[in-house]
Amino acid sequence: MNFPLSHISSLCKYTGISFTAGAITHGFFSGERAIWTATFGIAIYLVGGTLEKIANPDKDHSWTDILAIGIVASIGLGFFTGGLQHFPDSPGRSSWVVPVGFAMSLLAMYLMEGKGKVKVKAVLTYGGISLTLVVAASLYALYYFNGHSGDGHSHDHGAPPAQFIAPSIKEIRVEVDDSMRFSPTAWEAQVGEPIRIILVNKGKVDHELVIGSEKEIIAHAKEMSNPGAKGHHHTNEISAKPGQQVELVWTFKEPGQYAMACFEPGHYEAGMKGIINVVAHQH
Repeated sequence: MNFPLSHISSLCKYTGISFTAGAITHGFFSGERAIWTATFGIAIYLVGGTLEKIANPDKDHSWTDILAIGIVASIGLGFFTGGLQHFPDSPGRSSWVVPVGFAMSLLAMYLMEGKGKVKVKAVLTYGGISLTLVVAASLYALYYFNGHSGDGHSHDHGAPPAQFIAPSIKEIRVEVDDSMRFSPTAWEAQVGEPIRIILVNKGKVDHELVIGSEKEIIAHAKEMSNPGAKGHHHTNEISAKPGQQVELVWTFKEPGQYAMACFEPGHYEAGMKGIINVVAHQH
């Protein structure tokens, strides 16, 4: 065994899983950056598997195990861990990403470590029971997070989607840069209509978009202006780093005028705010 090489291979494999999980957590199904992150994660995982093969030549792993099955393992583990992290923000997506990731990791583990050593019946029994529990837990989490959106704050006018995003869903693209303005500064939505809000950061500093009633936004602005105020990760908020594109799907339940704002230090005070006019559903 080559210990230094084994250590490097472990770092690469777990780094690869982490990158793949991160891509899932931050929107693997939307945004070019997330796709490249996942691709890099899979690639670095395969590098780790290759180094492990070299460091442990006596270990019974073929190159097929390292490459083909390694891809299944890295994606499966990335799906599982990333889906768990993202459950509160995107329960509809995570409710199927987590079970799929679990099933992929189980298959990869059997093909790499258990094939020919463990009875197929035992694997099927364990897999059936464990996957059933994972699916049941995911469905419960889906039900729970859909019924408890946010983090204790009441946002009755909207809710994150529980269903998969349909291709025809209306999109609102909001661009931000360091001029401390949203573009557009105002837009319209209908009650009951899911809206995919795409935040594109073209600036050189972090920006965010928080939506809520005018009363909530003003209260939040006062809260964030207090010394020692910490960041927030509400279901009605998305943050984008420079060059990043992120999205939020939101459905307004009541008509009226709502607000959007950025609460990065000093941004709201500099005028980074906007208006959302929500009208009754038009048949």
